Amino acid sequence: MPQQHKKVSSHTAINPASVWLDGLAPTGRRSMRSLLNLSAAILRHNATADSYDWSALRYVHVATLRATLAEQGYAVATVNMVLAALKGVAQTAFNLGQMDADALARMKAVKGVRGDSEAVGRALSREEVRLLLDTTMVHPHKARQKRDRAILLTLCGAGLRAGELVTLESRDYDVATRTLTIRQGKGRKKRVVVVAPVVGRALVAWIKVSADHASLFCRIHRSGSVTGQPLTTAGLTGILRQLQESAQLSPFTPHDLRRTFITRLLEQGVDLNIVRQLAGHSDISTTALYDRRSAATLTHASSALRF
Repeated sequence: MPQQHKKVSSHTAINPASVWLDGLAPTGRRSMRSLLNLSAAILRHNATADSYDWSALRYVHVATLRATLAEQGYAVATVNMVLAALKGVAQTAFNLGQMDADALARMKAVKGVRGDSEAVGRALSREEVRLLLDTTMVHPHKARQKRDRAILLTLCGAGLRAGELVTLESRDYDVATRTLTIRQGKGRKKRVVVVAPVVGRALVAWIKVSADHASLFCRIHRSGSVTGQPLTTAGLTGILRQLQESAQLSPFTPHDLRRTFITRLLEQGVDLNIVRQLAGHSDISTTALYDRRSAATLTHASSALRF
């Protein structure tokens, strides 16, 4: 690994990585910090995002990281997110007077990795979603049944990211209009989704149980009592894993339920740009990567073409 050369600045006490991370939405901060920790550890043994000297970052380090992560089998999207994070930290270092313009320009010239990102993740079938919903009713505590059903339907029926769901507050759902407001979306973007009646009914049933709490989705004690503590992304992942194992389904991630939402809309003929807006994507090409329609669907579409 190439050695870094030191750069003296009156602002070196300020960690540009911390400044950059503080500017991100809470939903994306944790994952980006994880990627910076990974990068720092590769560049210098036992280094972290907090301890690494980002002001000394140069083109050779970014290019080496790109190659190392690709060789280690990291997904294309992950490698490109690392590059985006490094360039963001470098820009912040430049803004703080810790890096010169030439070093910044050279790092920004490092190109992203190309590959098949579409192979990542899956959409659940309608049968799988039904099995999961049925499984929520097996739990002995009614509060747990209502919460887990509402979580499943909100993820599949509104396309929320895991981080967006756990930061929802009770005030974010308007019962009268069936409107769900996502205030802490990726990139700090706010969006509004009018949910389907089945999703609305599940949310109302859960809210009747947890109405006294600020967080929309709270943790539940083993005794079945609802706490005021908001659910975490780790807790959400654990809930979905339990349901998946109980329903005896193939593994899936919370983000796969977002893929399910997008795929179902596309199957129903909803315009791709409308789906983009509902999903909260800035770029329509990102939405297209979530399309998991089956080969049979594509074959039927092409065979039904008339001239």
